[in-house]
Amino acid sequence: MGYLKYYCVMLIVFCGSVNYGQDRDTTLNIIEKGMIKYRLEDGKNKLFTYDYFGALQAFREVLQADPDNVLASFRIAECYYELKRFDLSMKYIDQVNKGKLKRKQRKDYSLLKGKIYHRNKRLDEAMVHLEEYKNSAKKKEVLDSEVDRYITQCKYAEVAMKDSIPVQIRNFGDHVNTVNPEYAPSITADGKTMIFTSRRPDTKGGGVDRQFDHKYFEDIYITTLDDSDGKWTKSKGIPGSLNTEFHDACLNISADGERIYIYRNILNVTRTGDIYVSKKSKSGKWGTPKPAADNNKEINSTYFESSASVTADGKVMYFVSDRPGGNGLADIYYIKKKGKSEWGEAVNMGPAINSKFDEKFVYVHPDGNLLFFSSDGNTSMGGYDIFYCVKGSDGKWSPAKNLGYPINTVLDEKTFTITADGKTAYIGAYYDGSLGDADIFEIDCSKLNLLGSEKSEEKK
Repeated sequence: MGYLKYYCVMLIVFCGSVNYGQDRDTTLNIIEKGMIKYRLEDGKNKLFTYDYFGALQAFREVLQADPDNVLASFRIAECYYELKRFDLSMKYIDQVNKGKLKRKQRKDYSLLKGKIYHRNKRLDEAMVHLEEYKNSAKKKEVLDSEVDRYITQCKYAEVAMKDSIPVQIRNFGDHVNTVNPEYAPSITADGKTMIFTSRRPDTKGGGVDRQFDHKYFEDIYITTLDDSDGKWTKSKGIPGSLNTEFHDACLNISADGERIYIYRNILNVTRTGDIYVSKKSKSGKWGTPKPAADNNKEINSTYFESSASVTADGKVMYFVSDRPGGNGLADIYYIKKKGKSEWGEAVNMGPAINSKFDEKFVYVHPDGNLLFFSSDGNTSMGGYDIFYCVKGSDGKWSPAKNLGYPINTVLDEKTFTITADGKTAYIGAYYDGSLGDADIFEIDCSKLNLLGSEKSEEKK
């Protein structure tokens, strides 16, 4: 086999030298075209199997060989959109000459450009492209693409941005935030302890998730309020047995600071992902997490459970699951405790709260009457927004309401927590002024009177 490769190479070199003056450019052009065709197909296959980094590499190689290749630029824009690098996705989609694309690709171009412009706050232009796609697509394509939802979100975003809510937002600071992602803040009822998730070089084991997004594995971090000067301490990895060498993401800390609920996906154990709980020891270290209510399959099922929050009295848990029987992809459920340790049946919170799309995160205020969650439904400005609902004196929850702009934007706002007095909130977001990626921001929401909204709902 080695001799065969050698003679093939020598034959190519010989033929190239003999025909150098006449056919070299043509021969190289054929080779380049073959490489381009192969890399485009390879990139497409990687893109459709969610290997966005592998796809990017393939399409970049095409652009290096053929800088005017519109399909490569189009696919790169698509990859960056999926990676939520909306600035870069716009750069590449604007390089595409639509007229050079094939007919089917021209339709896809209109849809992608509309979605990209939406996430870059160019709402009027976004709707033009989305309508263009809708008018050219078949009925099934319109339904499958969810283009109507994107148009609705653009219209909602326009209205919300003209009617902003009275809040002040600031970056929480470099004692917590880094150039790496920080998100999922959760604070105790006394406002003195905050936990959050980050993906930093000092993650336990220093490992990188090379199968997904090439970022460091998640770890849970902690910061506390120093009573002597009123400042938050420099964040550090949470002490104890919570963090491993793989993904460890916090969901919420209990109101009294004695329990932390986390998400775990352990091969051959949790199937698709479960809710675990860790208890704090007298020494202040956190114990090995165990499945929440491991004697009750109503919480952790064979499906995907991704978020949980428990009332201050420990009697009601709200959690997110994509189990069958819901209103959309994943829904919010609640379950009540019976006695000291037994739990009852999980109950879906219904269509007034759960959309036909995806609910991602849930947080219940310590008083148990105010619920926050994230959703990417029709009344989202784009991606996931933070919503809230209020429990009345009759025990019924009000319909979900978007928290409003500028807390919510055309980007993703997924994780949110608020102090017991309802005056200060913390959110993991991609706002302007971040240190490099998602950061934790502090929100002065005292003028919103969120706790007062409970009384307002009761009067209705």
